[in-house]
Amino acid sequence: MQLIYESEDITNAVEIRKADLIDNAGGELDSIDLILNDPKGLWSQWKPEKNHTIQIKESGFDSGIMYTDELGQQRGLISIKALPVKQEAKTPNIKSWDNVRFLGLVREIASKHSLTLQTYGVQDQLYTRVDQYEQADFEFLSRRCLLESCALKITDGKLIVYGEQYMESQTAVKSLTPDDIDGDFLFKNKSNQIFGACKVSHKGVQYEFKAPGAYGPTLKAFDIALGSLGEAERTSKGLLRAKNKFEQTFSGVIRLEPGIASGNVLALNNFGLADGNYFAYQIIHKLVQKRTIAKLRKPLEGY
Repeated sequence: MQLIYESEDITNAVEIRKADLIDNAGGELDSIDLILNDPKGLWSQWKPEKNHTIQIKESGFDSGIMYTDELGQQRGLISIKALPVKQEAKTPNIKSWDNVRFLGLVREIASKHSLTLQTYGVQDQLYTRVDQYEQADFEFLSRRCLLESCALKITDGKLIVYGEQYMESQTAVKSLTPDDIDGDFLFKNKSNQIFGACKVSHKGVQYEFKAPGAYGPTLKAFDIALGSLGEAERTSKGLLRAKNKFEQTFSGVIRLEPGIASGNVLALNNFGLADGNYFAYQIIHKLVQKRTIAKLRKPLEGY
């Protein structure tokens, strides 16, 4: 494992007690969680501060540059949490756009934060008006992505926006069997908070989308601005997808696999109820323990 702090390799200068890389496919920022042994209180020589850069490399995996978000100290220990954005990215903003396209919003925010934009399977929809009110830029953009059945991810200076259906349809990068699992695994097919339809309505524009093969109550949203019937249809599908996509989930621990990332499709074989292709919504690489925690969900069909 290689630990780089403020562009300096300090791997041999510290004793790493915990090094977890939390890799999310969207909805939450990636993060690094570090705990360093510091029995003599020497860590202060590095003069750690928020926004300092941290990077971890392991067996071909690279966390990319992250920024210190939280620092802590206990007797003999230093804890650090790092995120892929600087503190300034949390500042709430107010702005409005008229006759703007989805990718126009994305490009503007990417440029504002000096991020390189990458998109996959995204439709460049047109809005008559969009309002950002007292929201941080990425909070605002993540919500807009959700309404378009997309997801947002920030990693190593890149802003990635992808269509969830597009990513879920990719070929599996790896197959897992029960023999690959360290200990127990957990598969769930839940009914709580699963909806059969979503109805949206705002100022005379309304639409109700019924999910194929889904059962449950109707999700209702009457406080989201809708500029057209087409936008209403996409919004109802996006809201319903956000609720229902965790209907079937699987989690398990395997030996450290730095090559697996969130957003990958994995195939489960010989598990029984859990068999099939799954989308990795969160991967946690526990580098000290040499283990990877895979949190997966079954792709939705039809929306």
